[in-house]
Order: sequence, then structure tokens, then C-alpha cells
Amino acid sequence: MTGLLSRLTGRLFTPRWQHANPAIRSAATDQLDPEIPDQRNILETLILEDDALEVRHAALTRMQSPERLLPLLDRADGLVRERLIELLSGGQDAPSLLSREQLVARLDDSELLSAVAARGDNQQLRLTALSRLEDEEALIHQACHNTIAAVRHAAAARITSQAGLERLVRDAKRDRHVQRQARDILAQRRADAQQADALAASRDNLLRQMEKLPRQAWEDSVPSRYRSLLREWERLPAADYDIQQRFEEARQQAHKVISDHEAREEAIRAHERLSANLNTHLEEILSAVDQAREDLYSRDCVNDHDFASLQAQRRLQGERWRELTDQFSAPAELLERQQRLQQQLQDALDAWHRHQLCQGELDAALIDNDIDQLRRLESEVAWPAGLPQTASLSAVRQAISAAQPEEPTEAAQEQDAVDESPAQDTESADASREGDGTARKASLDLDALDAELARLEADLDAGKLKPASRLHRSLRDRTEGQLDNARQTRLRQLGARVAELRDWQNFVAAPKREQLLEAITTLSERDDISDEQRDRQHQQLIQQWRELGDAAASRDASQAFRTASDAIKLRLRDYRESRKQLREHNLAMRQALCEQLESLNGHAMDDADPDSLRQIRDRAREEWRRHTPVPAGPGRQLSHRFGEALTALQALIDSRAGQIAAAKQVLVDAVEALANEDSPARARAEQAKALQSRWREMGRAPKGEEQRLWAAFRAACDRIFAARDQDREDRDSREQARLDQWQALIERLDSWEPETLEDAALLDDALKEADTLGPLPRGKRGDGMRRRWTGILKRREQRLDELHALQLREEWQQWRDLLEQHAVADASARNGDVQDVALPSTSAFDDNSRQANAARNQMRQALPSNCSAANERLAELRVHLAILFEAPLGSEDESRRLTVQVARINQQLGERMEREEELDEVLDALLANGPLDWDAWQTELPRFDALFNH
Repeated sequence: MTGLLSRLTGRLFTPRWQHANPAIRSAATDQLDPEIPDQRNILETLILEDDALEVRHAALTRMQSPERLLPLLDRADGLVRERLIELLSGGQDAPSLLSREQLVARLDDSELLSAVAARGDNQQLRLTALSRLEDEEALIHQACHNTIAAVRHAAAARITSQAGLERLVRDAKRDRHVQRQARDILAQRRADAQQADALAASRDNLLRQMEKLPRQAWEDSVPSRYRSLLREWERLPAADYDIQQRFEEARQQAHKVISDHEAREEAIRAHERLSANLNTHLEEILSAVDQAREDLYSRDCVNDHDFASLQAQRRLQGERWRELTDQFSAPAELLERQQRLQQQLQDALDAWHRHQLCQGELDAALIDNDIDQLRRLESEVAWPAGLPQTASLSAVRQAISAAQPEEPTEAAQEQDAVDESPAQDTESADASREGDGTARKASLDLDALDAELARLEADLDAGKLKPASRLHRSLRDRTEGQLDNARQTRLRQLGARVAELRDWQNFVAAPKREQLLEAITTLSERDDISDEQRDRQHQQLIQQWRELGDAAASRDASQAFRTASDAIKLRLRDYRESRKQLREHNLAMRQALCEQLESLNGHAMDDADPDSLRQIRDRAREEWRRHTPVPAGPGRQLSHRFGEALTALQALIDSRAGQIAAAKQVLVDAVEALANEDSPARARAEQAKALQSRWREMGRAPKGEEQRLWAAFRAACDRIFAARDQDREDRDSREQARLDQWQALIERLDSWEPETLEDAALLDDALKEADTLGPLPRGKRGDGMRRRWTGILKRREQRLDELHALQLREEWQQWRDLLEQHAVADASARNGDVQDVALPSTSAFDDNSRQANAARNQMRQALPSNCSAANERLAELRVHLAILFEAPLGSEDESRRLTVQVARINQQLGERMEREEELDEVLDALLANGPLDWDAWQTELPRFDALFNH
């Protein structure tokens, strides 16, 4: 009772929208207000969950706000979407247009936007919906089918893809403007594409020509072609970065080739000019060296500056000589002259070096007037005859000449102590020697006398006191009492000028002598300088003191100067000892260097590299100059020895360089002959590479010869490689032409579709043409074309097979009808009604078929009592057809398959039969086989049909 009451109570108090009757629930929606949240939730529940369609529809009708339906769109069925489209498009109960436009402007649902764009009640509303669409398929639909032209045009304007524009041209039949706009855009794109293709082809052509330019054989027109290509490239619009980069790399390579060629040409011209003027340049060098030697030997007195200038001139001209002789071989007479001049200069420089080493001892001996020491030092210096003497050496010789066997007077000793070169005694001794050398003549040579007077006057004008004093004394002694009045008066006047010049120099030299004395005294007391600086300054002060001669000389000053000099020598004793050891070490190093050079000259290999020998020569010179100073006597001998070793090494270098030049000339002749051959370019290029390897294995010829030979060798190699590149380009052109022919054949075959079996002849012609063209070359394009060709052939053969199968089925239908008639006639013959079956006049039957048909009719006349043999033969013929058609067979036909295969083998022993011929024979045999049992025929007929449909 309680349960029943509960059920009755539930029915009485359940809300109407939850009633079991859909009509009551649908009517209940009219009482629900969507503005009240609870009631709106009830409406949403009914929309989403109610099973009755009318209830959901009624609930949707109450929902008149699109904003409230949007959240339900993804959870509800199509009714919500349709109601939302109706409200947004301006249907029943739709809100205001402004609110709808604002809501559509926020939508992202493509399907909803497409529906509003197609069904909206306002053009601006449709355009707003269209502006939110991004799917091109939807835009195409709007452009083709929208009922408002402005919307169609706006949709068409947003379609940019090639496929979309093509669809507009094809489908936008409703609006000619849209079609024309799409067609114009496509035409413009095709024009742009053609222009881009033309530009790309132009760029590709220019790029290929620029890349080809560095590889081709040199011609005079190459620079002009390079500039022309560059101008044409600059006229084109800017290319992609990769293309531009490729062109820039090709341009740089071409520019480098042109620059290198121009540099080689200029080097060859310079080499030719230098070679033509080689003797002139060498003569100029020798003349400069000879002039430097003559300048030295023409001086009255030499000093350190003269020898430094000589050494610099010798080094400069020696470098110029080596530069030229490294490139060309010098004539023998010039080479001999150069060696002779170098030896003379080396003798003079060696003497000067020995004089420098003995300078300190000479000064001390002069100050002490130690005649024995002076003689020893003079012998050690070994000054060459004819070479002008230095001031100190002149003083030494004057002191030795003035010395007498008896003891010198006290006055003479005092005078010797005052200065290291007593002027009066020296001049007397020189005048005495000159007077003794000329001897008095009974009669004077007046012309010679006038010349000597003129020279005396010139010396006085030049301020040369010593030579003027010496010449004046000589003239005075030789002409005493023998001159006429005019000449005697001139001689006295010149003598007065000599005395005046001596007084002037004494006046000038006095302050200088005091300065030198003060300087050497200060130097002996200084402790803030190194021994090397002290020794150098000491030598300089002694040299300057000696250059003053006897001007303003005094005993006290000379004694003070000597005392300070001795103090400095005492302080430099250890330093000079170390310098002595250094000289001995340098001497040993130079001796070892000479031994190494002599060993190299005596044991040099026949294939020694001249460049390595030149490096050894240059390093030997550097080592020789670095190991200095050396002792005077042994050093002079080593200098001669080193010069001979270098001369021998240079001869070896010239010999090896000449041999290499001759060998390279042979290679040049070989490669030029190879360039003129008519053999295949690739083989010639390989031979040229082998010759290049041999060239690299050789050393360098003399520089000028090397450049000339390399220019000729490189030019011939360039011709060979240019011919190889041209051959390769020709081969590539032929391959390209063949690919183009293949492409045309493939396109022609791809656009062709067989319609009948007679079209197989066209396929055979295409295969013959393909055989004529030859196989496709390997490569990306060739492989792609090969795959495409294979696919097209496969499809066309499949199509021909389909046509053949269709024709075969049609012919089988004619054969089937004929065989069916024979089977019916066989059955009628058993009932006594014997009739012949006529052969249809169609192309499916030939003469063999006519004979088989006649045989079948004849066998029906003599109807056998048993048809089992014909029935078995029928089954064997079916198996034969299955084997021809490669159809599966059951196990019951296994014995028949073996029988048929044996028969086929025996039949084809003499000559293999084509498949079509064998099929015709089987059909003729099938026609001739009879009479058949009707049941056996009806059993086998479906199997025959299945075979021909296989």
C-alpha cells in the first residue's frame, strides 16, 4: 500500500517537463523562461538529453539568444546548430542585426560561418561571416554559389592558390566577373612564371658561361667576354642568394684566371726584356763595383767611412748580381771579371778589417814610438800594395822610415812622445824619400814642374795640409837654385800658404785636442756604460786624435792622452780577452762552414734540388756574416776559401738548374705534341696529368726560364683540358638531346591510350624508337624518366591485355554459341534428328575452324554409341586452356594436366608455338570434338566461361 501511494504521489508532484508524455513535456517548455537561470538550465537539459525530437525542438524554440546556444554547440546534435544558424541569419526570433554582427565577428566555427555567409539576411552580415572564414574550400563555395555578388567577389578576392583559382574558372559559372578575375590572375601568374623562367634561363646561361670561362683554353677575347657577362648579369634583377653566391664564386675564379694570365704575360714580357738586356745589366753592376774600387784606390788617404761605403756598394751590387744569375746564366767572361773584382774588394776589406783589429796596438806603439812593435804590426796588417793608406798606417810607415840604426836624439824622442805621428819628421822623411826617388836632373821638366805647382795650389785650396806640405818640400829640394824668377816666386808664395795653412790648422785643432783629452779622461773614469760601448768610444777618440796629426800637438797633451788610453785598456783587458775568444770561436765556426760547403760540393747528388742548394747558399752567407769578427791572418785565408766554396756551389746550382730547364723543355715539347694529337680528349687529359706530376717532382729551373717554361707548359695543358671539357660538354649536350627525345617520347606515350588491339602497333613503334635512342643515362633526371617510362609501359600493356581479354571474351561468346548449337545438334541426333550446324561468317573463325566445323558435322552423321571419349577430350581441352591462361586446377585434373603438358612438349619439339596459335588450335580442337553428351557439356560449359573470364 505504501509503494502504491509513493508512486501516485510521484506522479502527482513530478514537474511537467519531466512527464513521461513527450507532448506534455513539449507544452511545458512554454512555461520555462530562458532569462531565469534555473529554468534556462532545464531548457538546456531538455535540449541535450531529452529523447523526443519535438521536445528538443520546443526547448530550442524558447532559446532565442545565440550567445546561450553557443556553449551547447559541441555537446548537442544538429538541431542546435540549425537553430543557431537560423538565429544568426535573421530567421524567426532573431536578435538585432548589430548584435548578430558582433557575435559573428567572434566566431571561429567554419561550418557555422559558411552557413551564415550563405543564408544571412543582410549583406554586411554575410561579409562579416566571410571575413572570419579561413578555409579555402569554403571560400571557393561562397565565390561560386553565394546569392549576393559582393560576397562572391569578396570571397574570390581571398582565393590565392593555383588549384583554387582553377576551380573558380571551372565552377564559377554563376558570376562571369569571378571567372574573368580568376582567369586574369592565372594568366598573369603564367606570364610571371614564364618571365621568371626566362630570367632563370638567362641567369643559368650566364652562370654556366661564367663557370665555363675559367676552364676553357685562353683566348684574347676572354677578358671582353668576362666583362660582357658581368654587364648582362648586372642588368638582370637580383637573384636568390645561392645563385648569386655561385655566380660570385665563378666570377672570382674567372677574374683570378684573367689576372693570373695577365700577370704571367707581364712576367714573361719582363723576363724577355731582362733576358735581352742581361749583359747590359751585368755590365752595369760590374761597372758600379769597378767604379767603387777605383774611387777607393784614387784617394790619397782612406778612412772607415770609405771602407763602409765600399762594403755597402759591394753588398748592394752583389744582391743585384745574384738576382740576375738566379734567373739566367751569366756569360763566362763576365763571371770571371766579377770574381776578379770581388777578390780585389775582398782583399781590401780583409786588410781594413785586420787594420781595425790592430788599431789599438798601433796607436799605443805610435805613442810609445816602439819601432819593433810598429814593424810587427805593419807586417800583420799586410796592407795591399797600391791601396791608399789610412792616416795611422801612414804615420807608422813614416815613423819606421824616419828611424835610424843609431840611437835617436833626445829632441827626437821628445817629439815622438808628443804625438803619435810627428808631423815635421814625417814630412822630412816623406820629402827625403820623394827626393831620392826622383833624383836630381841636370835639366828640369818644366811642364811636369808646372803641373806639380798646379797640384800644390789645388791641395792648398782644398785644405789638404799633409800632401801640400809633402809636395812643397819635394819641389823645394829638387829645384833649389834651378828655377827662373817667376816660378821661384810662385813656389815661395805657395810655401807661405803652406805655413799659413799649418798655423790655421794648429789654431783650429787646439780646442778639438782639448775636447778629445777631456773626453778620453772622462771615459776612463765612467762606470755607467758597458765594456762594448767603452771600447767603441775609445777607438773613436783615438781615431779622431790621430786624424788631427801634428796640429796643435804638445808633449804634455800626448802624455795625458796616452795615460788615459792605458787606463781604459787596463779596464778593457777582460773584455778584449773575451773578444779574442769570440774571434777564435767565430774562426772555428767559419772553418766548419767552409768544410760543410766543400763536402757538399764534393758529394752533391746528381738530382739535387737547386732551390735547396740556393737556400743552403743564402744560409751559409748569413752564417758567415753572423760569425764575425775573426783573427786577421787566418780570417783572410778562410775568406778566400769561403769564396771558392760559394763559387763552386753557385756553379753546381747553375748546372742543376740548367739540367732541370732542359728536362722541363722536354716535358713542354711532349705536352705540346700531346695537345696537337687527335686522340680522345679524356686519354690526353690523363696523360697531361701524368706529365704534370712529373713536372712537380722536378725542381725549379732558373727563375726566368722557369716562368717561360711554365707559361708554355700551362698553355698546352689548358688546351688539353679545354678540349676535354669541350668533349664533356658535347657529350652532355648529346645526352641532353637524347633526354629531350626520351622526354618527348614519354610525353607522347603518356598522352596516348590504346582503344583497340590494332593500337599495339603504336606501342611497338614506341619501343623500337626507345631502342634506337638507347638506354636512359644514369642520374636524377634519367632515373625519374626511367621509372615513369616503365610505369607508362606497364599501364599501356595492361590496357592492351584488357582489350585482348575483352576481344577474347567476345570471340568466346561467338565460339560458345557455335559450340552450344553443336551440343544441341548432338542431343537431337540421338533422337534421330541429325542436322548440320553452319559456321557463322565472322572474323572469329578461319579456314581451320571451317574444317573443324565440317568434321564435327560429319561425326554427328556417324553417331557413336558411347560419348565418353569425346567427354574426356572435352575435359582435357579445358585443362589445356587453363594451362594457357595460367588458371588454377583442381586435384581431379592433375592427371589430365600431365597428359596435356606431355602433348604440348611433344608438339613443340620442332618449333615453339606462339600462345595465340596454340589457343586457336585448342578452340578448333574443341569445335571438332564430338559428339558430346549434353550433361557433360553443361557441366564443363561454366568452367569454360570461368576460364575466359579469368
